[in-house]
Amino acid sequence: MKKGIVLLLALTVFLAEMTFAKKLEGDAVRNNKSAVGNSKWSLGFGMEVADFYSPYYKKLQTFKSPVAFGPRIGFWRNFNSSIALGLDLASYAFSTKTDATSSYAPNQYNLLYAGTAAYKFNNGYILKENCAFAPYIFAKLQGSWAEENITKQNLNGFGIPIGAGINWKIANNVALNTYGGYNFGIKNNEDHIFFGAGLMVDLGKGDEVEEPKVEEPVVLVDTDGDGIADLDDACPTVAGLEQFNGCPDSDGDGIQDSEDECPEVPGVAEFNGCPDSDGDGVPDYKDACPNVKGEARFGGCPNPDSDGDGVVDAKDKCPTVPGPIESLGCPDDDRDKDGIKNSDDKCPDKYGPASNDGCPIDDVIMSLNADFKNIRFNTNSSTLTSESMSIIENAAKVMNSKLSGSSFYIDGHTDTRGAASYNKTLSKNRAQEVVNQLVKLGVSKDRLTSRGFGEEQPKCAEDTEEGLWCNRRVEIVIRNVNQTIEKKIGN
Repeated sequence: MKKGIVLLLALTVFLAEMTFAKKLEGDAVRNNKSAVGNSKWSLGFGMEVADFYSPYYKKLQTFKSPVAFGPRIGFWRNFNSSIALGLDLASYAFSTKTDATSSYAPNQYNLLYAGTAAYKFNNGYILKENCAFAPYIFAKLQGSWAEENITKQNLNGFGIPIGAGINWKIANNVALNTYGGYNFGIKNNEDHIFFGAGLMVDLGKGDEVEEPKVEEPVVLVDTDGDGIADLDDACPTVAGLEQFNGCPDSDGDGIQDSEDECPEVPGVAEFNGCPDSDGDGVPDYKDACPNVKGEARFGGCPNPDSDGDGVVDAKDKCPTVPGPIESLGCPDDDRDKDGIKNSDDKCPDKYGPASNDGCPIDDVIMSLNADFKNIRFNTNSSTLTSESMSIIENAAKVMNSKLSGSSFYIDGHTDTRGAASYNKTLSKNRAQEVVNQLVKLGVSKDRLTSRGFGEEQPKCAEDTEEGLWCNRRVEIVIRNVNQTIEKKIGN
């Protein structure tokens, strides 16, 4: 029973705190269209009846002993639309008769006085303030004066009534009040159930709550919907950008369409918004070779005879070095026709690129082959030994200087000891480590591809330690050397 009292009081305090936190209004303002409880003061009066029998016998068999009833009047002070505090006065001045054999005859309370705390649900959060019915819960601290039934002794008592009620709207600010609850007797006070009914009205002048005036926003016309009002839009019927006062830049090249000679294709300001794809200074719409860098005097195409020897580049074996027509554009002092004068050609009778001083690429391959066979890794690891780094540094220099037009495979191999899957992963990791070091040394990553073959491509028989060492290797496969040569470098 005491737990019930504590829980109800805690609930009332919680609801009150929540309401004050959400809507702290000070004095309530009366709403002429509401049920009661929304003015500063409310007055209630009516009759109340009490049942002492059921709590005493712990059975819901109401009114088996004399019934006490009488008038009750109360005042509420409404602090806001949810919380009210009040004072009650009542008297159980009347009771029904009983015979002398009745097993229980309660005290007849002649006067009740109480302080009331109520939480109203027509508060604008749970129910509308002008709802036709306005439920509430309440708790009271109630004193009583009674006359003991047998000894006629006067008794002063104390109890805590709790309960709930509903104000049924009859007219604006007038309601039929019904309520009920349970009184917990504390001292010289009997537990009992009580019910009541009467009228409740709000007091006060009844000023209407004025609805706040909402000013209609000024809506500016924006015909093209680009977020710029027509008054400020230089192109009001076409969606555009703020930086161009509402005019469009269809190709997004930073030049508005009205000043762009190529409004559908991104271009540059130098050519009034038109592109120059090959960057030769001739805009595409005037360039006969828009994707090949050329010269304006040739309509944007390359010079058909770069060395001016009378042999067009397409047929000139030495397009950058002048030479007679009978030598297909190569000078007479270039015996191997590799475009390098004999005096500058270290291999004048063998065709070779200028990057290798006119000598064949095979010479470079042989040199790298001699070095690369000495690359070593730590056991069961892809970590290069310190001695191997100098070999890779030299290889990077050769790849960038003498083989700059070539791309490479870096292939890893192992001997047959260990699981095949493990060996394949190890060989791939070792090849990738060489690639990583070459990239760090300036070889373009796009020219390098690592591959791992594990034990699939042995070079030597493994009946000796030397044979095992021979198969544990990294090889370089040079592909697309001047688009004609593919050579393998390794042990």
